[in-house]
Amino acid sequence: MVSLFKALLASLLIVDAGLSAAASAPATVPRQLLSIAAPSHDPLFVDANSIQRRGRQIHFKYLLDVLAPDENGVPDVWRSNEIEASIDCGRKEITVRRLVAYSERRGGGSPTAVHSFTAAGIKPQPIPPKSTFAYLEAHLCAPS
Repeated sequence: MVSLFKALLASLLIVDAGLSAAASAPATVPRQLLSIAAPSHDPLFVDANSIQRRGRQIHFKYLLDVLAPDENGVPDVWRSNEIEASIDCGRKEITVRRLVAYSERRGGGSPTAVHSFTAAGIKPQPIPPKSTFAYLEAHLCAPS
């Protein structure tokens, strides 16, 4: 789990000039961002248009606005990450598939980095309490 978080954090700081065409192409369906209640947490949203439910599995994209550091390491500008993930509500596990970092809040501006988590052997991870994933689980797995 720690390596997953390190990879996500590292992706925030990578500027990739060779972004894939898929990351730079306009989205075919506009995002419908729903704010997720997450006390003492950076702004967190789920894209309602991306949610797909299959039994206890929920596939979705979420956006996390983050205060990024400048060249001196001082946080001074808001950027965002769009993460594609799946939650198994029965097992309380998450699998992260892809991260696209953007130059502005709420997935605005230009994509600045892309990281896919598709290597063989990637397994679902337990959802830690009071984490970003726990807030998403509480929202997405709640009975309707």
